[in-house]
Amino acid sequence: MFVALILLPSVVARAAPSDYFAIEFVDEQTGRGVPLVELRTTNQIQCVTDSAGVIAFNEPGLMNRKTYFQISSHGYEYPADGFGFRGVALEPKAGASVKLKIKRINIAERLYRITGEGIYADSVLLGRKPPIERPLINANVVGQDSNLAIVYRGKIRWFWGDTTQAAYPLGNFSTTGAISELPENGGLAPSVGVNLNYLEDDNGFTRRMVPLPETGPVWIDGLLTLKDESGADRMLAHFSRMKDLGTRLERGTGGARPGRRRDKNPRTPMALPRHDHV
Repeated sequence: MFVALILLPSVVARAAPSDYFAIEFVDEQTGRGVPLVELRTTNQIQCVTDSAGVIAFNEPGLMNRKTYFQISSHGYEYPADGFGFRGVALEPKAGASVKLKIKRINIAERLYRITGEGIYADSVLLGRKPPIERPLINANVVGQDSNLAIVYRGKIRWFWGDTTQAAYPLGNFSTTGAISELPENGGLAPSVGVNLNYLEDDNGFTRRMVPLPETGPVWIDGLLTLKDESGADRMLAHFSRMKDLGTRLERGTGGARPGRRRDKNPRTPMALPRHDHV
């Protein structure tokens, strides 16, 4: 007896923008979308607005059903009802949308997230066009801390400390760098966003900007520019090589060398070679 095995190609169902219920939060003073507004259902399903202030909602058990969403956001406040609950009851429907105003109690207005994964994820799910070139993920970066930025040689140079990646639990602990254009040179206006061009390694993740041969995380601070003896701008920084969060193994200064490349990759002018120790 012969048994025939037929392999059929797998079909992956992908939701269309019209399958989602769009929930949008705007600043009641400016009308701008508010990122990082948290919605939580009574059964603790959590949703957070993306950098455009929208959520693409499609929870199968709660569609076409009156659903209460608790609303919270640092620096913003939604009105409380008679029991003190701050939230709203909505009936999510595929293809429909709702716009809700939220009061800002901070002086500063929250604009957008610059780094990490999914900056405009919900906007993409809803078929809306984000303002930045890489709205979902950039250079495999999912999280960063300790940002520094400085204008050097006509561009904005960005640096971060520990940087996590999607591919593995350990990431880049020797300083991450990126470049963006000034608005007058084609960059986005600060009110719109930032198109970061990370300095990448051969695997498409962030390159180590302070590639010391010894072990330990390397963090920089005191970023500045000075004129050298020829009158050219030099970018300098103080660095610390750490054993752990509270134990420093080494400190010193380093600087970018204009025109110098560690290899043939033209995206590596910002690596900071060690100059001296103090």
